[in-house]
Amino acid sequence: MNELPLNIILADDHYVVRHGLAALLQMNGRYRVICEASNGEEAIQCAANHPADIIIIDLSMPRLNGLEAIRRLRQNHAALKILVLSMYDDEEFVIQALRDGANGFILKHSMDDELFQALAALAENQPYTSASINLDRLNGQAARTAAKLTAREREVLQLIAEGYTTNEIADLMSISPHTANRHRANVMQKMGVHNQIELVRDAVKRGLIILKRPLKEIEDPT
Repeated sequence: MNELPLNIILADDHYVVRHGLAALLQMNGRYRVICEASNGEEAIQCAANHPADIIIIDLSMPRLNGLEAIRRLRQNHAALKILVLSMYDDEEFVIQALRDGANGFILKHSMDDELFQALAALAENQPYTSASINLDRLNGQAARTAAKLTAREREVLQLIAEGYTTNEIADLMSISPHTANRHRANVMQKMGVHNQIELVRDAVKRGLIILKRPLKEIEDPT
């Protein structure tokens, strides 16, 4: 008797990546893609509306980054296995993703060799990280003290990093400009910074946000 395929959610803001992943999974035959998401909010909606065994998620996504999506997915879907597929191998991002509830972390350049190994491990309730990630060193590293931001504040922080103004953040989050400005002020106070450049730089170093463009371009847009 054949085993039922495992239900998979794909969350990546690049259609070509999702399409390639879906094709690989379909060829394998053991996995079935039941929902695709192009940002963190859609990933959360997929998990709510399409119960899955595993979600394969990128860290760098607009609106709600992968780190925040992982936090919310873990809170609401305890049994869901979360596999990060990312180009980022920075220690802070790996540590933060695993700390927030990811079960596995593989790098995109290793996907051809490691994707099915990782999926098989997660299906057996075993963690998996890319061979090039030194887990012993990560586990031995003292955890950086993280700011105690609320979920809404982390969302505001990501939008600030993406360059949205206070009014635009208010529109995106369906809150008043006054509330958006209060969230911004709270974030800066908790992070102990005095301007937006310091805020984004420190948030990147702590692994709290993901940037689509290099930090240098934000600091020096000319």
